[in-house]
Amino acid sequence: MCAFTSLRHHRDGGGRLGRRTKISAAHILSAREDAQNNVVNPFGITNCRNVTSISSTADHNSISSFLGDLSPRQEVNLEKNILAAISHEEDGVVDPILKSNIRSLGWMQSIEFNKNGPIASIGNGVGNGVGNGNGTEIGSANTRDGSSLNINLRLPTMMHPHIDEIREKIHSIATHQILSAMKQNQNHATNVKVQDADIDTDTDAGIYSSAVNVNISASKPAPFVRNVEEQDSLIKKLGPGLSNVRHFLAVYSCKGGVGKSTVAVNLAYELSRLGGRVGLLDVDVYGPSLPVLVNPDDPEVRQSTIGSGVVKPIEHKGVKMLSLGFVSPSSGVPGSGISGGAAVMRGPMASRVVSQLLKGTEWGDLDVLVLDMPPGTGDVQLTICQDLELSGAISVTTPSKLAAADAAKGIEMFTSLGVPTLAIVENMSYFDCEGGNRHYPFGKSIKASSDMLSEKDSSLTESNIFQFPISSKTNEANDKGVPLCLDRPKDASVELDIFNQLSTTIARELFLMGHGRSSDTSDESSVQIGSDIFNVTSLQLSVDNDKKSFLVRLFSDSGATQVQIEGDKLRMWDPKLGETMEVEEDSESESAEDSMVTHTSGKGRGAHSHDRGKDIPKLFPCKIEKKGRYGYAVEWADRGTIIYSMYSLARAAGGVPHN
Repeated sequence: MCAFTSLRHHRDGGGRLGRRTKISAAHILSAREDAQNNVVNPFGITNCRNVTSISSTADHNSISSFLGDLSPRQEVNLEKNILAAISHEEDGVVDPILKSNIRSLGWMQSIEFNKNGPIASIGNGVGNGVGNGNGTEIGSANTRDGSSLNINLRLPTMMHPHIDEIREKIHSIATHQILSAMKQNQNHATNVKVQDADIDTDTDAGIYSSAVNVNISASKPAPFVRNVEEQDSLIKKLGPGLSNVRHFLAVYSCKGGVGKSTVAVNLAYELSRLGGRVGLLDVDVYGPSLPVLVNPDDPEVRQSTIGSGVVKPIEHKGVKMLSLGFVSPSSGVPGSGISGGAAVMRGPMASRVVSQLLKGTEWGDLDVLVLDMPPGTGDVQLTICQDLELSGAISVTTPSKLAAADAAKGIEMFTSLGVPTLAIVENMSYFDCEGGNRHYPFGKSIKASSDMLSEKDSSLTESNIFQFPISSKTNEANDKGVPLCLDRPKDASVELDIFNQLSTTIARELFLMGHGRSSDTSDESSVQIGSDIFNVTSLQLSVDNDKKSFLVRLFSDSGATQVQIEGDKLRMWDPKLGETMEVEEDSESESAEDSMVTHTSGKGRGAHSHDRGKDIPKLFPCKIEKKGRYGYAVEWADRGTIIYSMYSLARAAGGVPHN
């Protein structure tokens, strides 16, 4: 176990900064031995399962008084104990998504002792400071004077499905440590009511104090890139309006009228409800839907101060948004304005309008910008994929095999452009009649979608398919310009629950992606090299044309490794299965020198041939291109292009399957 390091801020009105302190593993073991031997050890390390239970009726005023009476040295000891308990291997605070302790992730910022300042009165008990780092609204009727403990965290984003669980676990651990310290302090022990049972943070998680605040804020976002070396060039390419947008998420369909815009709008508000900083751009310049689906309080588009020709997005109920339908008709752009006419534009002009809406808007700090794409696979889609580094996409379709076939084309197009499809929405899948029966007018099509997924994108499963009912509640919300996920009517619990599942899945995928990971748990999601396990989804490939070789970089929780692969080996490598391709000779040839040698993969991918009597084709120089979560495309010098899966490249680098 390594030493724990913390930076303590002691505030006594003047904001004095305390010194850096450390606690070693030996100190922790010594403190535990003292506790077991009944040695007096004020503020010694306390494992929550090895001390006496303290009643939830403990006097919260006494806790505040206890914190106010602590000396600087006692504050240091208490902070050490709290940090050690948070970092504890078994009972510490682990992020449910990344499966790592929050201290190892660098989320812990500071622990502050606030002497005789305003703190929250007893309410729900859990300090829930979000974003501003203050925990409570100072000066409100629910505050009083007293001493408090502030634990400050900074996450990459507040759009985290389990953020409340993390906050409550930290709050419970801190409160346990304070109450245990009070029990050992002769001046405050009488204020703690003791029961003859062990404290268990799982069952006694309700022991909280309003004198303890867990404040969580989000760091400033930067554009997501799969290779950090490309971030500076991407920020320059995006321009100032998009320089602080973390993720770009496309919502698309291959046909119109399937409810794509409804899904995009409600997803944006549901991600915002999760705590995300969310933007929404109506990219469908031929038929903008946003002004119909959302009726903002202030629909005016105003000029920005960061540059000429740059505008500010409309902000409505926590979501920033823009649409050609909100742009003034005097702009001269066909189709602009809420009551604008038909948008008669050729592809190149439509692409320029889309680029202006994207880069000519001051979006500010966003965790995700949701893009409501136009239907189809044309110029606008290509422009979006070329101008942005899309983190992922959501396919919206309707049931039946025919619709699934169209959805497959969209998935194939985005995959070929390096964009993974994170979820499939089957809209209008069923309806529930008043008699209580469920009807599927287009058939129970989830099998059609799952069969299509098994052929097109193995990383998507039935858990990535979300079936929405034919709903009058959703239609009514659209008609009155108040999205369902914003209005939240009580009789729309089914629809709201599905939107919650969809948003949670997307938030989880984006969070994992930001840390170079994936939720893919298939046998091909990781490989083992030596004693280390490497996640293949974060694999990076580069080419050295001078040395005629490739460099594969693999990452694990404990570090990274890089392996050089000779070009000749990769050319003869199965691009999907991760093994050497078979060699087939033309048996009908009369001469061995005239026979053909063919290298084929297990499914025919990347097959190539050459005359036995001639040299192997020239392979370098070659080019590589990232293909989303799937892998990399290698364009060889002989014009042959082979798309290698991440798993295949990891196997070529010496990785073996990890079960």
